[in-house]
Amino acid sequence: MYSPQFRVRGLTNFLGLLKRFRASTLGFFQNMLCSLSAGLGKPGGFVGRCSSLLLPAIILLISLGGLSGCGTSRPLAVAAVPTSIGITPATNASMDEGSTLQFTGTATGGSGRVVAVPLTYSSGNTAVLTISTGGLACAGSWDSITSPAVCTPGPSGVATVTASAAGISSAPVTVYVHQHVDSITIAPINPPTTSCTGGSPGATVGLSQAQSLTYEAKAFSLGHEVTATVGPLSFTQVNATIVRLNQTDLTLLSNQAIATASNPGLTQISASAAGVTSSFVNFQTCPVQSITLEVNGGTGNIFSVPKGTSKTITPTVLDTLGVTLTGVQLTWSASEPAAVAVSSSGVVTTSLVGGGDVIASCTPPTCNTGISPPQPIYPNAAMTFTVAATSNNTGQTTTAFVTTTGCGTNFGCTANLVPITVPGNTVGNSVVLPNSPNSFVFNRQGNRAYLGSQNGLMVLDPTASPPTVTVFNTVTGKVLATSPNNNLIIVSDTTSNPNQVFVFGQSTTGSVVRLPITGATAAAFSPDNLKAYIAAGNTLYVYSTLEPLKTIPLSAPVADVAFLPVGSFAVIAGGGSSASVTAVDLCTGGASAPLATQGNLTALGALVDGTHFLALDSPGIDIIEGSATPSPTSGCGTFSFLPPTSFVNLGLGKFTPLRFLVTTDGTKAYVLSSDLGSVIAYDVGGQTSTAIPLVGNVKPVSGDVTVDGTMLYIGATDNLVHAVSTVAGGDIKQISLPATVGFCNNVSYTCAPDLVAIQP
Repeated sequence: MYSPQFRVRGLTNFLGLLKRFRASTLGFFQNMLCSLSAGLGKPGGFVGRCSSLLLPAIILLISLGGLSGCGTSRPLAVAAVPTSIGITPATNASMDEGSTLQFTGTATGGSGRVVAVPLTYSSGNTAVLTISTGGLACAGSWDSITSPAVCTPGPSGVATVTASAAGISSAPVTVYVHQHVDSITIAPINPPTTSCTGGSPGATVGLSQAQSLTYEAKAFSLGHEVTATVGPLSFTQVNATIVRLNQTDLTLLSNQAIATASNPGLTQISASAAGVTSSFVNFQTCPVQSITLEVNGGTGNIFSVPKGTSKTITPTVLDTLGVTLTGVQLTWSASEPAAVAVSSSGVVTTSLVGGGDVIASCTPPTCNTGISPPQPIYPNAAMTFTVAATSNNTGQTTTAFVTTTGCGTNFGCTANLVPITVPGNTVGNSVVLPNSPNSFVFNRQGNRAYLGSQNGLMVLDPTASPPTVTVFNTVTGKVLATSPNNNLIIVSDTTSNPNQVFVFGQSTTGSVVRLPITGATAAAFSPDNLKAYIAAGNTLYVYSTLEPLKTIPLSAPVADVAFLPVGSFAVIAGGGSSASVTAVDLCTGGASAPLATQGNLTALGALVDGTHFLALDSPGIDIIEGSATPSPTSGCGTFSFLPPTSFVNLGLGKFTPLRFLVTTDGTKAYVLSSDLGSVIAYDVGGQTSTAIPLVGNVKPVSGDVTVDGTMLYIGATDNLVHAVSTVAGGDIKQISLPATVGFCNNVSYTCAPDLVAIQP
């Protein structure tokens, strides 16, 4: 008699042969077996004679799910066999003596699907670690591996854990068993003797870009070092752009890492193991100290270029140890981006006739990151560009927008915003403003304008057709300044109680910072957008996107603020006395000794040459010269006035200025006065002045100048807009509105066009 095992094995081999036969042969045997299977239950049938042979076959057929062709289309079901086993955690593990850790294995088949098979877990060093049948590891020994109840601590050491099934095993996981770690220290090995901030262990280590230093961590338990038993320690840096960490170098021990300096700034490094992290230690890539700009193929820093051309500026950046840096994230800024724009790679394009300055600065937080206080580093000099028209590129069109403050608080009165084409002088369709405006300022890109009011800031999109206006009701007051990148707008409310200043975030869809500043009348942003100076009486406030609001007390009121094109200093009209100018350091807020002027100043204008300011001082203009000298140890250096100031009498007697307009190329300045029936034109190079009479001897109430300086549009007391050509030298057209349209509606009086702004 054959044993049952032999019979089953024989039938299994028989079925294997069936699978290897051709389909027709396989069908024959399938039919035969199906017939046998069908007659198994008949008395005296085949089952009676061969039941001992077929019974195991029936059991096998049932377990295999039947044969195809036996009244069903299902194929034979073959028991799944794992092809790989994974285990979690899959990397090195660290365990305190007597602690537990759950391991979980997963078996997968050839198709990548999970296979349900029983897994066996094993420890490669049971003296150090035992593991239960369910994968729960004990850093010591279980009293039972099937139903663990107590894990008895064992010695420190190293073990491996694997999961296996059907002859397949997972990759081993190394487990480090050790005494409880309660502290970890980290320090550099052999710090350099020359460091930009010192080099003793525990202090900030400063390396120049691409220099490296090895750090070592140590683990302790109750004051005793246990580093050797905890396995590899993991190192982490807070800012990977400042320092790069390498733990894979073959020369390193498991508790060491190589730190390589990358971008300038300050960051921290820590080490961790067994759930414990060390205190942070500072690491500094030596900060930027100086920036020098050079136009490719050119010399000096003043360039005259045709409209439509481009230039590339290359910066040379040195750190505090004099090492040349590469890849530093500089902030590129243009004073008049509508005319002279610059890309993030230093490519300058000239789109409009006019002029402007370009700088590259190391501006926190993207450069010298983490260094406190966050000091900007400015270039030795700005690159100045004046843009001239060419014979093939002379036309320059834009739009002058005119509105009125005439509605005031009159209920029901609405102001119209009227566009006028330049130079065509055609009046377009007016837009009714939702609030009565009190100020009107375009950004430097020309794609947005801001109209202040006591009922909310109005943001004009002049590029839409028709132009659209959006209101932000929580921002009230007059617009004082826009940042060069158009991200921030400063609005001062001197009417509401209490007074306050709003910093409106255009780029963040209307975010608002409220500053408790009373009586702010003037403001200006630094060229890199980092800070703004806000003048309010005898106090100069310093607003920063990175630091709290600061104050600089002065001995006299401030009338106006203008930044040096290079960015490191601002000049304020007043401060020391009403008849003086003062330079203020952007880095520290330190003020220079006042420089006396001819008379009381009312307005300032910075020229693109980077060394001269014009200060309006009725009946003339003061020409102020100064220069910034970079410091070898700080970002701003020193500023020196070159006294005495030069005063030019404009020849028309005392006047009450409304606006002081300096052209973008710095060659001309224009004075609009409420008591003169003309425009005063001042030639900067020749230091001469002329008067351009307005038709009808009317007085200006507002005005603006085009980017190229060829046209002025002036709202006047005759309620007309006068188009004044600075080239032809005359009031060439007096523009009126259609009879059915006024500058304001629903009132019995006529409103004057006293807000004029020209789109750059």
